[in-house]
Amino acid sequence: MVTIDELLVKLVDALDRDIELLASLRYRFIVLGALAGADQSPSLPIAVREVELSFEALRVADLVRASVTAQIAEHLELEATPRLDDLASRTQGAWSEILLERRQSLILTVTNIQSLANTLKVAMGRRVSLAEDALAFLRGDRASTYRQSSSRGGLLVEGTI
Repeated sequence: MVTIDELLVKLVDALDRDIELLASLRYRFIVLGALAGADQSPSLPIAVREVELSFEALRVADLVRASVTAQIAEHLELEATPRLDDLASRTQGAWSEILLERRQSLILTVTNIQSLANTLKVAMGRRVSLAEDALAFLRGDRASTYRQSSSRGGLLVEGTI
C-alpha cells in the first residue's frame, strides 16, 4: 500500500508540473501578444496553436493532480475533491507549509495569466476595431478619392485593397 508521504510527494510533483505548465502558457500569451503587436499576422495561427497545446497539457496535468488528490483525500478520509488548504490543515510536519506554498504560487500564477489574457484580449479587440474603422473608411463615401483610377489604370474596388 502507498503511504501518505508517497502520495504527498506525487501531489507536490504534480503541483510543480502545473506551475511549470502555467508559466509556459503565460510565455505563450506574451509571444502571441508580441506577434500581434508587431503585425506578424502570418505567425498568429502558430502562436494560437501553441497556446492551445499548452491548454491541452494543462488538462492532462490537472487530471494527474486530481487523481493524486483523490487518493490523498481517501487516505485522510476527506471529501473526494478537497482544496489544497484543506489538505494542508490535515497533514503533518513540513507538508502543510509546502502545500500552502504551492497553493499560493498557483494562485499568483493564475492571477497573472488572467490579467495578461485580459490585456491581450483588449489589445486584440482594439486592433480589430482599428482595422474595421480603416476598412469602413475605405468603403465609405469619405474615401471617394481612392476610387478614382490611378496612373496605372488600377481601381480600388469596394472591399478589395
